Amino acid sequence: MSLYIEAASILNETSGSLRSRIYHRPASSPQLKSPPARLYALIIETLKHQEILNEVIAKSELLKLERKLTHSLTLLLLHDHLLTKNGIATSPGPLRTQIESHKARLSSEFTRARLKRGFGTTALYLSHIASESAPKIPRWVRVNTLKCSLTSLLTQFPDYAKVDTLEDVMTAAKGIKTKAGGRVYYVDPYVKDLLAFPPGIDITTMPCYIKGEVILQDRSSCLPAALLDPPKEAWVVDATSAPGNKTTHAAAILHGAGGSRKGGVIAYEKDPRRAEILKRMVTRAGGDVAITVRPGEDFLKARPKSDELSRVTHLLLDPSCSGSGIVSRAEYSLLPIPEFETKTGTKRKRGGKPAAKPAVTAPAKPAVIADDAEGADGEQEETKQDVAEARLHSLAAFQTEMIQHAMTFPSARKITYSTCSIHAIENEQVVMAALQTKVAKRRGWRVLGREEGVLSEWERRGLDEECAGDHHVAQACIRANPIEDGGIGFFLCGFVREGEDDSKEEDWVEERKETVEVTVGKGKNQKGKKEEKVEKAQAREEEEEEYDEKGEEWGGFEEEEEAAPAAPAPKKAAKPANPAKKQAPRPSKPSKSAAPATPAASKPAKQTSSIIQRKTSLAPKSKKQKRK
Repeated sequence: MSLYIEAASILNETSGSLRSRIYHRPASSPQLKSPPARLYALIIETLKHQEILNEVIAKSELLKLERKLTHSLTLLLLHDHLLTKNGIATSPGPLRTQIESHKARLSSEFTRARLKRGFGTTALYLSHIASESAPKIPRWVRVNTLKCSLTSLLTQFPDYAKVDTLEDVMTAAKGIKTKAGGRVYYVDPYVKDLLAFPPGIDITTMPCYIKGEVILQDRSSCLPAALLDPPKEAWVVDATSAPGNKTTHAAAILHGAGGSRKGGVIAYEKDPRRAEILKRMVTRAGGDVAITVRPGEDFLKARPKSDELSRVTHLLLDPSCSGSGIVSRAEYSLLPIPEFETKTGTKRKRGGKPAAKPAVTAPAKPAVIADDAEGADGEQEETKQDVAEARLHSLAAFQTEMIQHAMTFPSARKITYSTCSIHAIENEQVVMAALQTKVAKRRGWRVLGREEGVLSEWERRGLDEECAGDHHVAQACIRANPIEDGGIGFFLCGFVREGEDDSKEEDWVEERKETVEVTVGKGKNQKGKKEEKVEKAQAREEEEEEYDEKGEEWGGFEEEEEAAPAAPAPKKAAKPANPAKKQAPRPSKPSKSAAPATPAASKPAKQTSSIIQRKTSLAPKSKKQKRK
C-alpha cells in the first residue's frame, strides 16, 4: 500500500517537476520505498485520466462516504480499480476496502461518464486518451563520449533498426508496424553522436543511462556546443551551467573519443542549490577531469584578465530567457474536483419547490507543465507565451550584457549565444544590439557566417526583418521551431573574432559601463521614466519568484539600473537648496564614461528603440565617491 501513499504524497508536492520530485529528491526529504519508475508511471497515467475520474469521484460522492480518503489518493486508487486489468495493486486492506465496497456505484458512474463522452467501450476511451497524450517529439539521446562511443552503445540495442527520417521514428511511436516492430532509432545528421528513439522508450531503466553512457538531451539543446566546436586544446567557459547538459557536451567534444587533455571547461553556476545538481551531473557523466565547477559564482563578476580566465578561447552563453519555446513532455498538474449535479441535489422539499440545482462546472482541461524538456536532468524555464514586454525588455538587456562581458575575454575567439525563446527581442534583436556595442566594434567581433559553421546545412534561419534587413546576420542565426523541428523551440547564433589580444584592464571596466540599445517594438519610448522603472521592478519581482520556485530564472541585477529617456532635455542650472524645505532625494547621476550606443543601421520603419543603461560597480570607488 506504500506505493499509493507515496504517490499521493508526491502528487501533493508543488515544488519542482514531477520527475525531479521522484528521481532527484533532496537528502532531507523522506526516501522512497517504491521503485521510482513505477511511481512515475502510476502518477502520469492517473493524471491523464483525471478529468473523467474526478467526475466519478464527484458524482459518486465517494469522499463524503469515505472521510479518510484524500483527493489525490482516491484518484490513484480509482485509476487502477477502473482502468487496469489487475485492479488495485495491493493485498486486501483498509484502503482497498474503501474503494471496492463502492464497486457497483463507481462502475456505474464511470460508464455514465464514458458514454457521455461518446465512447461505447472502455477500450475505445483508453485508445483515445493514449493518442491525445502521445508525445509530439522523439526521445533524444546524446552518446556521452567521455564514457562510451556510438558504435559500442549501439551494441546495447541489437534488436533496434536504423531508420532514415524522424517521421519513421514517430510512426513507430504511434504503433504503426515497422520493419523492427516499433524498435527503431535515428542518427541525427546535424549533431554528432545524437540519436532519436520513439518517445515511449524508457531509457532511464537501461544500464547505459544508469552508467552515464548516455545523456537525455533535447536536440535543440545540443546545438550550442556543436556550433561552438572547440578544438581539443581549447579552454571553454559555460556561463550558466546547471543542470550540466551543455557543459558535459562541450567537455565530450574536448576530451571524448581519444581527445587530448590540454583543454578544459570552466562551469559557472550562481545558484548554490543548482550548482549541487551540476556537480552530480558532471560526476555521473565522468567529466570531473575535464570540468572545473565554480559553484555560487556569477559569470558577470568574473575577471577576464585573471590568470585562469585569460586563456579562455571559447564561451558558451545560454542565459535565462522567457522559455517560450519549451515543449512539455505530457506531465499534468493536479486539478480540483469540479462540482456536478448529483441525485441528492434535486430532492423536493416537502410542500415546496424542488431544491435549486447546483451549478455544473465543466471539467477543466489538464494544465500541462514542463517536465524537464531536456530529459531527467533537463532544464526548466518559465513556459508562459504572453510574457509582458517590460519583462522581455529586461531579459534582453541582461542577455546583451552577458554577450558584452564574454566579448571582453582577452583570448576569446568564439562565442555561442542561445535561448529557448521564440521572441525576436531575445534573439535576433539581442544579436544586433551586441554587434553595435563598443567592445564588439573595437575588438572585431562579428557573427559566425552560415557557411563557416558546422551547422551550415540546418535550414531554418533568422528573420531578416529583425536584423534590420541584414541577410548575412539573419543567415548566421539558427532557429528551431517547437515540435516542427523535432524538439523545443530554440535560437542560436555564433560570434567570432580574429587577431591578437588587444584588451586592457581599464578598457574592460569602461566597456561594462557602456549603454546598450535594444529595439523592443513600437511605443516603448512614449513611456516616461517613472513607468519604465515600475515595469522593471515588476519584471524583476516575477523573475525572482520564478527563480525561487524552479531555480532556473535569473534573479535580477544587484546593481542599480535606470531607464534613460530617448532624448533627454537639457537641464537648467539648479537653484540653491532651501534648508527650511524638505526635499526629495536626488536621483543618482549617470556615469561619465557611459556613452550612448551607436544605433543600428537601417532599422525597420515602425520600430522605436529604448536605451537601457546598466551601472556596474566594478572599478574601486574613491573616498570622495564613497562619502557621496
